[in-house]
This record gives sequence, structure tokens and C-alpha cells, in this order.
Amino acid sequence: MKNVLLLIAFLFSFSFSQEVVVSKDKAEKLGIKTTAVKYKEIFITKTYPAVVNENPTLSYSVSSSVDGIVENLYVKQGDTVKKGQVLLTVYSPKIADIQANIEMAKVKVDTARQVLEREEMLYKEEVIPYVRYYNAKIEYQKAVGELNALRRILSSYGEIKGNSVVLRSKVNGFVADLKAIKGSPVSLGQEIMYIHSHERLWVIAQLPFQDAQNLKIGQKVYIKTPLGKKVEGILTYISHDIDPKTKRNDVRIVVNNVGDLLKPNLFVDVEIPVSSMKGLVVPSSSVFRENGKDYCFVKTGNKFVLREVQVGSRDDKEAVVLSGIKEGEEVVYSRVIFLRSSVFGGGGE
Repeated sequence: MKNVLLLIAFLFSFSFSQEVVVSKDKAEKLGIKTTAVKYKEIFITKTYPAVVNENPTLSYSVSSSVDGIVENLYVKQGDTVKKGQVLLTVYSPKIADIQANIEMAKVKVDTARQVLEREEMLYKEEVIPYVRYYNAKIEYQKAVGELNALRRILSSYGEIKGNSVVLRSKVNGFVADLKAIKGSPVSLGQEIMYIHSHERLWVIAQLPFQDAQNLKIGQKVYIKTPLGKKVEGILTYISHDIDPKTKRNDVRIVVNNVGDLLKPNLFVDVEIPVSSMKGLVVPSSSVFRENGKDYCFVKTGNKFVLREVQVGSRDDKEAVVLSGIKEGEEVVYSRVIFLRSSVFGGGGE
């Protein structure tokens, strides 16, 4: 009730002129706030339709490095997975054979080592000739070489646990197109599942040729979702060809999909700075339109004076004012509706 009376008193303090007198205390209680008009460089943006695509450098096909059988399957279709998480293990008779050969090679190395140690001792005691010691040394080195060769072959199949190949996710993402179940036979290179990653996505926009010429690789752009959310992206590619149907240039933007706001095949708008200029800048909330004209309120002492202004460009944050105000003047950007209602009585455009 107190706030209502305060507002009524405030409205009656205006005497049907283009000035509204409000004390500092009342202005604070009403939430009227001001900011200084600034002269600075601003970027002129244009908006283009675009579509979200998967990033093929992150999504990938999971396949086995060897023929075998799905021993354990730890995920199902649609599951979210983390980078490094175990997806499945594949038992392979071939891996089992290599493991068995490694065990035999280890025994051979141990035997050759024992022979070498004995022959070395006998040689030092001048019981046997050097050639016998040398041959034992060669046999030991040969056994070690065979063991190391088998281990290299085993490691070429990836991560091994027992007689199975362990397959982990290479990215953060989710499981799509799962094509196997526990016990399924798989062959070398056969796709078992597909992992989609939406951490970073591509946004593809089509620009007129003349607009694309002003762009630079690495510049920041903004993607606006259908829900009005904005996501920052980086321009990474400008097509060297013109689309024969649309006569436009494709450009690619890479976006860190924070909050999972974007999905592949989603239609979005891309806001791209195409030029820059210097001018007087105020918050967009400071400027309002009434009877086909743009206005703002300028604070002078305890008065708020209505000013007609000419707006050059405007987005949801800032407006460029070409005339009507000066650098350093204080303009109202919060609770403008109170002052506007006092002058025009509500309504407006």
C-alpha cells in the first residue's frame, strides 16, 4: 500500500510537461536508475538463419580391433558416457593365443637367463671356452627379443585385460545405434555402436557473398536458440564455393554446448558482427518508442527530462543514438515505464 501511495504521489508531481520531478529518496524507492551516455566503438550485427550439426571430429564409431565375442556390455542405447568409461570387452581366441605364447616366452627367457648365468660363472672360472658363454648370451637375447615382440603385438590391439580387448569411450557423449548384445560375435573393424558427442557442435549458416567477405576466421559470433538463449561461438570456416541453388556462402561456427542448449538439426539464428562504428551508446532499455518517435529520459538534478532521440542501430543490450543526447549525460535505464506513464499515460508502441 505504501508503494502504491508513493507511486500516486510521484505521478501527481508531474504537471503535464516534459519534465518529471522526483526526489532522490523517491527515485531510489521506485527503482529508477541511470547510467552515463558513453562514446565507444560498437559492432553492427546482422542475423542469419542457421542449422545445428554434429561435430564429426568428436562423434565416432566404436569397433573391435580383433575378431571375437562380446564378453561384457556395460552400456545400453541412449546412455550418457564419460571420456575413458569402459563400454564393453571383447573376448578373442587370438588374444588368448598371444597371451599363451607370451607365457611360454617368459619361461624361455627365464631358462635362457639361468643358462647364461651358469655359463658366465663357468667361463670366469675358465672351465668352458668363451664361445660357449657367447652362445648362451645370444640365446638369452633372442628369447628376450621374442618376448618383447609378442608384447608389442599384444599392445597393438589396444587395452588388454586377460584374454579380452577393453573398449573405452574416447569422448563425453551418449550411446547411439547400438548393434550388439552380450555374446554377439564381432569381427575386426565391425561397428558395434556409435558415440555422439554434443559438447562442441557445428552451426552452419548461409550468408550473402558480400557479407561473407567481411568475416575473419576466429571471430566471435552469437547463436540465438528458439527459446531466446544466446551461446557464444567461434567462426572456423568460410566456404570457398558458392551454393549453386542459394547463391550464398556456407560458414561454420564451433560452439561449446554449455547447458546442452543446442541439438543437431535445430534451427537457430546467428548474429554476426559485420562492421563497426563509434557513437553514443545507451542501454536498449533506456529508449522507447511513442507515436512513431524514439525517446529517452535524461536526469538533470532532481528532474527527468524527456528527450526525443534518433536511433542508429539497436540490439537487446545497447542502442546507438545519433542525436538528442550528449556524452556524459545520465539517462534512465530502469523503471522507465513510470516516467513514460507520467508523460504519455501508458500505452505506446
